Amino acid sequence: MVNIQEEVLKYKKDLISSLQESLRIKSVEEEPCEGMPFGEGPAKALQHFLKVGESLGFKAENFDNYVGQITFGEGEESLGILGHVDVVPEGTGWDFGAYSGEIANNKLYGRGVLDDKGPMMICLYAMKCLKDLGIPLKKQIRMIIGANEESGWGCMTHYFDTLKKPHPTLSFTPDGSFPVIFAEKGMCRGVLKVKAGDNFSIKAGKVFNAVPEKTYLTLPLEYKDIVVEALKDYNFENDYKIECSEKDGKLELLSLGKAAHAAHPDLGYNSLSALLGFVNALDIKVAGLSEMAKYFGEEVKLEFNGKSCGLYYKDEESGEITINYGMAYVEDGDLYVSVDIRYPVTMDGEKLEKDLSNLVAKYGLEFKQNGKNSVPLYIDKESFLVKELTNIYQEITKDPNPEPIAIGGGTYAKAVKNCVAFGCLLKTMEDTMHQKNEAMDLDDMETLLKIYIEAIYRLAK
Repeated sequence: MVNIQEEVLKYKKDLISSLQESLRIKSVEEEPCEGMPFGEGPAKALQHFLKVGESLGFKAENFDNYVGQITFGEGEESLGILGHVDVVPEGTGWDFGAYSGEIANNKLYGRGVLDDKGPMMICLYAMKCLKDLGIPLKKQIRMIIGANEESGWGCMTHYFDTLKKPHPTLSFTPDGSFPVIFAEKGMCRGVLKVKAGDNFSIKAGKVFNAVPEKTYLTLPLEYKDIVVEALKDYNFENDYKIECSEKDGKLELLSLGKAAHAAHPDLGYNSLSALLGFVNALDIKVAGLSEMAKYFGEEVKLEFNGKSCGLYYKDEESGEITINYGMAYVEDGDLYVSVDIRYPVTMDGEKLEKDLSNLVAKYGLEFKQNGKNSVPLYIDKESFLVKELTNIYQEITKDPNPEPIAIGGGTYAKAVKNCVAFGCLLKTMEDTMHQKNEAMDLDDMETLLKIYIEAIYRLAK
């Protein structure tokens, strides 16, 4: 019998070339334009991916630049592979161009190479290998490619709710970690809002689901002496600091932190939390800013689990709650700060929202929810899907402890029935998703090719 794990490696060169083309498309969500609901970048990335699928001999369909579909084979039942081609903003500090698709040190660099263009392209070429080998499969393989995963999931709403597309029989999404993710925390997103004065400006972050690396604050020059004096005694952590300068008759503060995915805020350093905590310690009265800073100084500090403010919760299945404040801005006379909460699978999401609203109200702030509360996902560890994927992972990696895991991230597994996140992060890989220098080692790419072709074959045969 042919060794599919060895055969798929023959596609590595073509895979890399197609992936580099995809990485060179900046697919961050933009303002919608005609025929492009998430902006030009995501639409172009989706069109490119479908073009690759078509060139490999598959049927490819574009549904209004919301979402695409690539199908292979026939069958009453189907195997779904769900992923996305949109990406988070690149941030700063890259050693290589964020949209260059450059290879250096045996690594392929680019925003989306891990999340999620790379894993989806790997799965596509695994499908191509199976097709070329003529291996009979009982299930149709249906690859569903979204263009709005990072900022709203409008793509999945369009596919399943508007177009009424059927759910696959079983599915996986290569948009998490190995061995298998059996549980995903619930997600609550919204903004804290307060009426703001017109004598300051603030800017932090671009998305809900990332720890802000930099925060900018402009104040009246009259506060210069207070700020400069306070900075002398401020206890900075490592290289994370606050800088102060004058520009155009204003006092400018820059808080430096470290970016990270909102599902793992402990891997970053929140520049916004640090700056607002610092401002709270100053004797300044700036409408809106003072109230927000007081909340951060007393309730948030530099924590990401809500321990000081009474929102802490932890369960055995999925671990502890995480809370990330990702964006800050002033708009139409109001100050907004975004909040992204990943809560454990046994926690009551509605109660969490009420508790947060009551908490911030004490400081004159209002909590406004952004979209619907994303309920937790839980798939039994003993289910066929979890056990089979775990076995495949262990057979190929020889991992002695292939225990399914729970995560704080939210994947497309929540959008479809009988679905789990399966990779792409191996335990030996550095997680640079949503960070600078996002990269995939080319040796790891070979391991992923072997894992995904085996998974597609065994789930669809």
